[in-house]
Amino acid sequence: MKINPFYGVALSVALYIAQPAVAQTGQTSASNAMMKSMQSGMNKMMSMKMTGDPDHDFAMMLKMHHQSAVEMADMEVKQGRNAQVKALASKIKVSNQKEIKELDQFLSSHKPQLSSSKLGQKGMEIMHSGTHSMNGNVDHDFASMMAQHHQQGIDMARAFLKEGKTEKMKAMANNVVKMQTKEMAELKKLESSLKS
Repeated sequence: MKINPFYGVALSVALYIAQPAVAQTGQTSASNAMMKSMQSGMNKMMSMKMTGDPDHDFAMMLKMHHQSAVEMADMEVKQGRNAQVKALASKIKVSNQKEIKELDQFLSSHKPQLSSSKLGQKGMEIMHSGTHSMNGNVDHDFASMMAQHHQQGIDMARAFLKEGKTEKMKAMANNVVKMQTKEMAELKKLESSLKS
């Protein structure tokens, strides 16, 4: 997959515009670090060589998606100030780390099957979808970015469920939809309460 050269420029402009008029230096740098982690995960996903096997490709993409969530949650736990947001970040980190181990086990035991699935391409489109808002408050910015991140994970899982073959990956995709839909509602509520 080729990386669109204009994407980096667009992200830089978005980061610049997202800065609050009066920056809270530590908070803003933490928010920017989360944004960079999210971008790094997308770049790594875009450089993955897709096999065409929907189960294998979904597992690879979901693992990278989860790793990005763990990094963002780590930053929130270390630099956030809101106890509710930090508690949710810790919960997200633990559940994602658990699933990363399961995905590693699946990837090491599942030999990709010859197939012509376009899930990898669809996954890339999904990763570039969605919006979030930043105001320089790390708790707000985490909630907003993670809500978008969760929506992308849900959309990717739903796309996979249309063509997935293995029961293990279908069960994981269903769990992603269920858990991340619930967490996304919490994240959006917290984002809204931290707007000002």
